[in-house]
Amino acid sequence: MNTFNIVFQRLSAILALLLSLVIAVPNSHAASSNDPLNLLNQQKNSEEESVPSFKDMSNRWWNQYQELEEAKTFENEFKQFVDKLEKAAKEVEGEKRGELLERVAIIRNLAQEYKKLRYQKKESSDIPGELVLKESYSVQEYLEINQLIQQVDYLLSQTQDEIARVKESIGQTSETIDVLKVSYLNSDTGGLEQLGIVLNWVNSQLSKVIEEELLKNLEAREDKLNNELLSLEETLESAKQRLTIEPYPEDARKKLIAEKDELDDDLKQLNLKLSRDISETSIGFTSYEILKLDLALTLLAYHEVLLKLERANDQDKLAEIAILESPEDADLDEVKLAIADSEEAVRLAEAEVVKAETLARDTLLSSDIALRQQSTKDVKKLQKLSDQRRQKAQHILRAISDVRATISDNQLILAMLTDIEDKQQTGLNKTWDSVKEFTVDAWDATVQFANKPLFSINERPITLLPLIQLFFIVLVGYLVSKLVSFIIHRFEKRHKIKNSSGLYLLHRLIHYLIIFIAAVAGFSALGLNLSNLTLIAGALSVGIGFGLQNLVSNFVSGLTIMFEKTLKVGDYIELEDGTTGQVKEIKTRSTRINTNDNIDVIIPNSYMVTNIVTNWTLKESTRRVKIPFGVAYGTDKDIVKKAAMEAATNVQYTLRNVPGKEPEVWLTEFGDNSINFLLLVWVAHFGVRRPTRIKSIYMWELDTALKKYGIDIPFPQRDVHLNIVKDGDKDSSSLPLQSITGESLPTKNDNNKSKDD
Repeated sequence: MNTFNIVFQRLSAILALLLSLVIAVPNSHAASSNDPLNLLNQQKNSEEESVPSFKDMSNRWWNQYQELEEAKTFENEFKQFVDKLEKAAKEVEGEKRGELLERVAIIRNLAQEYKKLRYQKKESSDIPGELVLKESYSVQEYLEINQLIQQVDYLLSQTQDEIARVKESIGQTSETIDVLKVSYLNSDTGGLEQLGIVLNWVNSQLSKVIEEELLKNLEAREDKLNNELLSLEETLESAKQRLTIEPYPEDARKKLIAEKDELDDDLKQLNLKLSRDISETSIGFTSYEILKLDLALTLLAYHEVLLKLERANDQDKLAEIAILESPEDADLDEVKLAIADSEEAVRLAEAEVVKAETLARDTLLSSDIALRQQSTKDVKKLQKLSDQRRQKAQHILRAISDVRATISDNQLILAMLTDIEDKQQTGLNKTWDSVKEFTVDAWDATVQFANKPLFSINERPITLLPLIQLFFIVLVGYLVSKLVSFIIHRFEKRHKIKNSSGLYLLHRLIHYLIIFIAAVAGFSALGLNLSNLTLIAGALSVGIGFGLQNLVSNFVSGLTIMFEKTLKVGDYIELEDGTTGQVKEIKTRSTRINTNDNIDVIIPNSYMVTNIVTNWTLKESTRRVKIPFGVAYGTDKDIVKKAAMEAATNVQYTLRNVPGKEPEVWLTEFGDNSINFLLLVWVAHFGVRRPTRIKSIYMWELDTALKKYGIDIPFPQRDVHLNIVKDGDKDSSSLPLQSITGESLPTKNDNNKSKDD
C-alpha cells in the first residue's frame, strides 16, 4: 500500500508539473527562448555554465556543480550561487528576512557536508582486517575468529538496515523536490514566495545528493563487509582443521565456579527482596521494577557462566577424544550426554535472553507519566529512580549481546561433538537417532507453539495449552454425564421402570452438576479467578439484560417444571392451540412432546409455565369419553340404552369392574330431527393417549349395535305444505301460498309481474 501511495504521488507531481508548463507558456517571463524550465525544449547552452538566478531557475541547475571533479572548484563556484541567494534574502524587508538568512546558512552547512562526502573518502575503521592463516590454533584462538565473524555479521546487518532507510529517505526527498518545482512554476517571478521556494528547493537538492553519496559509501561498505565475512568464514574452516584441543585450564574453571556461587547468592537475595510487599506508590513500583531488572541482569550473568562451564566440559571431552587414535573409539554414550547437556544449557540461556530483552525494551519504551502526578518533593527522587531504571535496561541489552556471543561459541564447540557423534553412528542406529531427534524437535516445537500467547483476559495471557485443557475437561464432563445417563437408563430397564419422574429429575440434576463442575474446572485451567462472585454476577446480569433473558427464563422454567412435577416425562398434555402429545423430554431450554402422528414438537419451557396446559394424566391415568348420538322419534329409549351399553362393552378400552366408573347413557335433548343421547365411557390408561382413535372405535361399535336392534339414525328433514287454489275460487286467488315455516311463496301473478318488470 505504501509503494502504491509513493507511485501515485510521483505521478501526480509529474502531471501537475506538465500542466503548469502548459499554463505558463503564454506568460512573458516564461516565453524566453532560453527558458530552462521548458521541459519540451531543454537544450544545453553556454548560459547553463553561469551562476543560476532564483528568478529563472533551471530544472537541471545542479548538474553544473555535480560534474565538478575538484573540491576547491566546487566550493568556489557554489559559494557564488549561495552568495547570490544571500544577497536576494538581505534585500527582503520585515520578519521574513531573518528566516530566509537562516535557510541560507543551512544551505552553506549542507554544502560543506556534501563536499566532505564527495571529495574526502574515509576508510571504515571498525571493520576487522583479514587474518593471516597460522600453522595451528588453540580453542581460544578458534573462538576469537568466531567472535570476529559475529562482529562483522552484526555490522553487515546494521549497514543493510541503514541502506534501506537511506533509500526510503531519497525517495521522499525526490517527491518533495518535484512538488517544489511545481510550486516554483506557479509562483510570481522575483517575488518573496518564489525566493522561499528556491531556498527550500536548494536545501532539498543538497539533502538528496548528500544521501546519495552516503548511499554509495554504505553500499561500498556492504561489499567490503560481505568480502570480509566470506574471508573470515574460510579462515574459521581452515582453523578448524588445524585446531589443537587441550583441556580447559583448571584455574579458569575454579574462577567460573566461584563466580557461579556468588551469582547464586545474589539471586537468592534478589528473590527474597522481590517476595516482600511493595509500597503502592510510584516510587515503590519503580523500585520494584529496578529489582526485576537487577534480577534479569543477574540471571543473564548466571547463564553466561553456566554456558562457559558447559563449554569447558565439552572442551575437556574433545581433548579426551583427541588423545585417542580415532574419534570413532570415543564412548558414544558419553558424547551424547555431553551434547544433551550443552544443548540444554543453550536452550535455557536463549529462553532467558528472550525474557530479558522483552523486559528491557518494555522499560525503555515506557513513559514517565507518573512524574507529572507527584509532588515537588517526590519528583527528584522518582526522576533519579527512573533514570536508574533506564540505565539498568541498557545494561541488560549489552549483557544480552555478550550472552549471545557466548551461545555462539558453545554452538561452535557443540558442532564438533555432533560431528564425532555422526561419524560413529551408522545404519539403523543413525536412522533411529534421526527419528528420535526429529520427534524431540517436533515435540519442542509443539510445546513452544502451545505456550505462545494467543490473547489476554483481564491482562492475563491465554495460550493454546490451557484452551486444550479446557476442551478436554469439558469433554470428560460430557462423557461422565453420558455414563451416568446410561447407568440410570439401564437401571430403569432392569427394574422395568417406565417414565419415572424421580429418576428423570435425578438424571437432569446430575447432568447439570457435572457440566457446572467441568465449566468451573475448565476456567480454572485458563487461570481465571472465579472467587470474585460479584464480578461474575455483574457479568451475568449484563448478559441477561442484553441477550440471555429468554435463555435464563427457559432454564428457570425448566427447573420449575421438574421440581413442581406438574409435567413429567410420559404425561399426555394438550396445549392452548389444540396440540396434543406425550412428553418425551424436559431439557434446560425446552420440552419435547411427541404427537400421535409421531411428530416432535419443541416448546420453550417458559411457554409451559406462563400458558394453560391441560395434563390428561397428571394424577389419574384414566379418562371419561363422551360420545353423542341421536335416534329417530318413536324409538324405545330402553332399547337405545341397551344397544349403547352393549356397544361400550364390546370396546376393549372400556374400564370395567371399577365402582363409580361404569358406562352410562344419558338422554340429553329432544332435537329438531332426533332424540339426542350421550354415551359416557371411562377409558383405560392405554387408550387415553389416542383420543381420536378411541372416539372412532366407540362410534363404530355404536353404529353396529343400533343397526342390530333396528334403530334408525335420523337425518335432517323439512315438511312443506301447499295451499291448492281452484279455478272457480277467484276470491282466494289473492291468498298467498305459505310454507310450513310461514314464509310466503310466489304466486302466478307475481311471476307474470316479474316478467313484465
